[in-house]
Amino acid sequence: MQNKLLVISYTFPPSNKVGGRRWSKFSKYLIKNNVDVRILTSSDNSGEEITTDFENLKDQIDFNYPKYLGINPSNILEKILYKFSLIYSKLVTNKNYYDKAVHGKKNLLKKVEYYINLGYNNVLVSIAPFHLATYVSDIILKYPKVNFIVDFRDPWVGNKTSYGYYSLNEKRKSIEKNSEKQVVERFNNIVSVSDSITTVLKNKYPNSKALFTTIPNGFDREDYSHLEFKKIISSESKIRLVFSGTFYDSAEKYLTLLSKWLEEFKALNKEIYNSIHIDFFGTMNIQNSIFNIHKNVIFHGLKSKDIVYKEILKSDGCLLFLTDDINYSFSSKFCDYIALKKPIIVFSNKGFTSKYIDENNIGHSFSFENSSKTFLEALMNLKSNSSKYYLNYNSKSFDLKFITKDFYKILI
Repeated sequence: MQNKLLVISYTFPPSNKVGGRRWSKFSKYLIKNNVDVRILTSSDNSGEEITTDFENLKDQIDFNYPKYLGINPSNILEKILYKFSLIYSKLVTNKNYYDKAVHGKKNLLKKVEYYINLGYNNVLVSIAPFHLATYVSDIILKYPKVNFIVDFRDPWVGNKTSYGYYSLNEKRKSIEKNSEKQVVERFNNIVSVSDSITTVLKNKYPNSKALFTTIPNGFDREDYSHLEFKKIISSESKIRLVFSGTFYDSAEKYLTLLSKWLEEFKALNKEIYNSIHIDFFGTMNIQNSIFNIHKNVIFHGLKSKDIVYKEILKSDGCLLFLTDDINYSFSSKFCDYIALKKPIIVFSNKGFTSKYIDENNIGHSFSFENSSKTFLEALMNLKSNSSKYYLNYNSKSFDLKFITKDFYKILI
């Protein structure tokens, strides 16, 4: 009998946000493994990621999330509308008002139960937003023969980087804690992107009867199959570094550290300083002075995947900046870097990711304990000794073709 899976992912193509990428890729490979997949996603997804793979498999939900609460206001009118939207959201929910699923319970459960009654006996909820899982957990006891799976892409309670947990008052924080507990203790399978999240949840909720599994983010080799690797590898004398993806504000201290080291190079040896060129692609707050002080550090904003992949291929190495609370993560940009076999320069406090990069000889890690001298030595290595990286590294554990099988194993 064919496995039937309902995937609930707030973000999905055409949006190019990370959450959508994870489940568009896993869905693709599950379908190739003869799984009947249907996707529930938000009706406000927008973006430029072109894919026709899922047009007949998607169903959209209006989550009633205030439009202006989901933006970074850029003018007076937007700031006023943002403030009123925030007041409204606080009034109508006792949960995290920044959670984009928080106002959509009725519409969500109507669709979920519709698909369960059609025979979709595996229901997977990708979080964040976290209250997607809270609401689905309310109907779990009603369907004892359905396999409910929750996929933690990010930490929930105590997340210092995103989703506004630390801005909540104590009453709302308590509700978030109870919601997380309810989800972990009711769902049949708890999946997370890292062993760190898995271990925390397993130890925090010993009464959970769920199966706990770590399934990381990964890369899809088909994304890069059309690229002409040899023809676009750079032969420039400059040292080119690339950052791609979302830059989190709480990692800004590491961007400041990079800027400080570049200033030291400029003071000591202008020739070396002028040989370094750094490109940032993606989304970030560009108020950081690095872009004003250093004309060889350029922010390009969001660009198509193909443009970014080609820039990564032309680079000598790729940058990764990790916030202190997620220094164990293997982000989608990390997966792109290893798929294209580019040395990774990670800025973070000491954690699992930096250790992994150092021990597998796929790049270098830096923190405030290091100096500009050690950073310069690493940059010189990128250019003069590039063949030393990835010599004995097997990236199979991040190849979606293989790791999707771990999801297949937990379906019924």
